[in-house]
Amino acid sequence: MRIKISKENDELLYRIKTLYNFKNDGVVPRIALSFSLLSGKLFDIEKEITPSSDGKEFRDDKALFGTVIGEGSNLVIFKTIVDQHYSKNTFEDEFAKLFKLHLNHGLNIWNEKIESSNISNGDHIDILLKSIKNGLTLRSNTVKINSGIVQMNSMKEITSLLSFELGKTESGETIEIRINDLREFDNRNMAIAGMAGSGKTQLMKDILYQISKNTNNELKFIFFDYKGEGNPSQLKPFLDATKCEFIDIVNDNGVKFNPFLSISLDERQRPFSIKAFVDTIATFVPSVGVAQKNILTNVITDLFDSKNGAYPTINELFEAIEEYYEENNRRPDTLFAGIQDLTTNIFNCDPNNPNILDKSLYLNLPPALSDTLRQLVVFLLLRYFNTYFSSTNDCEPVDHIFPLRYVIVIDEAHIYLKNKNARKALEELLRLLRSKGVIIVMLSQGVEDYKTKDFDFASQVKLPICLNVQNKDYKAISNFVGTPSSKYKLETEIKKLESGKGLINIGEPKIIELRQWWKTKKEENI
Repeated sequence: MRIKISKENDELLYRIKTLYNFKNDGVVPRIALSFSLLSGKLFDIEKEITPSSDGKEFRDDKALFGTVIGEGSNLVIFKTIVDQHYSKNTFEDEFAKLFKLHLNHGLNIWNEKIESSNISNGDHIDILLKSIKNGLTLRSNTVKINSGIVQMNSMKEITSLLSFELGKTESGETIEIRINDLREFDNRNMAIAGMAGSGKTQLMKDILYQISKNTNNELKFIFFDYKGEGNPSQLKPFLDATKCEFIDIVNDNGVKFNPFLSISLDERQRPFSIKAFVDTIATFVPSVGVAQKNILTNVITDLFDSKNGAYPTINELFEAIEEYYEENNRRPDTLFAGIQDLTTNIFNCDPNNPNILDKSLYLNLPPALSDTLRQLVVFLLLRYFNTYFSSTNDCEPVDHIFPLRYVIVIDEAHIYLKNKNARKALEELLRLLRSKGVIIVMLSQGVEDYKTKDFDFASQVKLPICLNVQNKDYKAISNFVGTPSSKYKLETEIKKLESGKGLINIGEPKIIELRQWWKTKKEENI
């Protein structure tokens, strides 16, 4: 991420850096951001004038935000702090604007304190020490969740090494993936590309089985089956082996989950989380314009005000929409129809708000549901996961082991990658949750699905697996699995791709005979 600050801020930054004798240019901006956030300042980027970009340019995340163990950038930490401050998931351009606004604000706060202090007496040092002392006072061992409903201690954190097998090479070598070993993977996101019949779903089920088995079913997962081909009787061995609950959205009266849980009950943060919720609706419900988004925002805001600290239900939202349309003589439109569709036993809003993360789920989304509804269900759940995990502490590695909390499997990912707003949300999910112990796995039909015109999703994936794909173009596959040590070796291995086989590029390109759940089930008599 490149950020270019204003000339005025550049001069102020240099003056403060020189006063404190800081060696790194990034130290002052980080502290200035902290001063601004601690003041409680909130900016509306649609109304604020962003500071100019005629000063110093920070071209490297590490130079501006510093590094953590393993030489990774601290960008994700600062972005998470800003996201929590605004109770929303900011996109890259939003974060950059907010950072510049808070930098400008924080520098001015800091400079005013310096100008009113006695530098010869060391008062400028006391300015920092006082803030540090206040920060230490605020420290707590309690993990706070925006919703105020779900408690983090209900989730098991896996702190031991987690490994699983992908299959065997042609020479009989077993390929074992040590997914949370920081010496091998600095993030745990996975992507699988393979056309129908390639074995990607059977591979994914086998991986989930191994993960469940190797963690005593303590690492929970959710599998979004967009095709809706899941059959509970046929899936029973898998469901039993992973202690997973099967939910058919159409036949099981919906999923026990209230999508409003992604909205903060805190009055200061609520407007931003309502906006994010409305944006999710608008992403998938066709032809929802600015006027309709304003209507939905106002209706939801009034609904929360009327609930006095409790969460409304989707049915209550539709009743409020109905009332609004009737009072204002508006004809039912796409927004009206979209909210109405959500009331058809899609979400079972239990007033006790059970934690959906407490157990593994296989979510079946059959074609009887419209594409709009299936996509909306997935992203309302993903929005909650994003809100939930972004409000928790980052996982702290122990030696070289990175703790794990959850696994999200998104089938037919190409459906979402074609939607500009949806892929922005997926990009944020991949970036933000990597520090929260969440493994995100995307399954799609081709390697080209992961490279969009505005983002290369393979760049956020450390374990890409290419199965038999229709497009065996060398450039597309090498972009997906990573630049090989030998072009000839990769070209040779690509030619061997067929059903049940996969290509990985760990060390060097190699073809493996993939593990398949149906084989494991038979071999282990499950």
